[in-house]
Amino acid sequence: MNIGDLQKALETMGLTEYEAKTYVSLIQKGTSNAGNLSKIADIPHSKIYEVLSRLEKKKLVEVQRGRPLFYKAIKPSIALERIETRLKDTLQKEYAQRKSDLETLYSKKLGQISQANKMLDELDDFYEKNADIEPSEEFVWTIRGKDNLNKQAKEIIQSASLEVRLMMPLDDFSELIPTIKTTSARGVNILLVIHELTGSVQKLKSAVNIFYDKSPLHTNCGMILVDNIKGMFISENSTIGFKVSSKSVLMVLYQFYHHELEESTKMN
Repeated sequence: MNIGDLQKALETMGLTEYEAKTYVSLIQKGTSNAGNLSKIADIPHSKIYEVLSRLEKKKLVEVQRGRPLFYKAIKPSIALERIETRLKDTLQKEYAQRKSDLETLYSKKLGQISQANKMLDELDDFYEKNADIEPSEEFVWTIRGKDNLNKQAKEIIQSASLEVRLMMPLDDFSELIPTIKTTSARGVNILLVIHELTGSVQKLKSAVNIFYDKSPLHTNCGMILVDNIKGMFISENSTIGFKVSSKSVLMVLYQFYHHELEESTKMN
């Protein structure tokens, strides 16, 4: 194994490039002062004392007092054991912290899902209450088929005069890009909540306000809310959905969207 490989191995174990070069040079040289080490290890003279000080704190070199100071590398087997112990301790602490953070996020998301399910129970109540009522402006219209869903989505977006709030399954807005841009150009405020920066989202960055939620969306549904008076829901596989103007159903959809918005960060 050549010197470069040895230095890379030490960097893998947590040493900086300068620390690895200095330690290997000391092993080769045996004992040296800072000035000579700077030349041998090809490290700027202004940095060598700082590097040697860090190696001393890590107990990888010994300092022989005098004028000038001389430095000697600790035996590699002893030094590497110290490095490995320190690195494993650091990794275990990071692992424990990340595990704790993930468990906290998991519990939080479970609570949010439970809360969302309770909210969405109102949809069943609405259905049962109005099962025998003829369609009206307060009813829910079922839409089947991806082409029909895209057609209705474009129409409802085009009808907006003030604001459109959007989410789409798999963050795929590709079929709606021209409609969204045209509507935005009319001065309509358009908000997108996304969970992945897809290609279609990239194409809309200059035309809309994008809010990015890094946490995975468990339902992965689509939603279009317009001017607080009408809305549309799209299933996860984009094969079925519904349009609605009912205040009670709109309230549920807006609450769900608002929750996702609060969990998101606005992109610049």
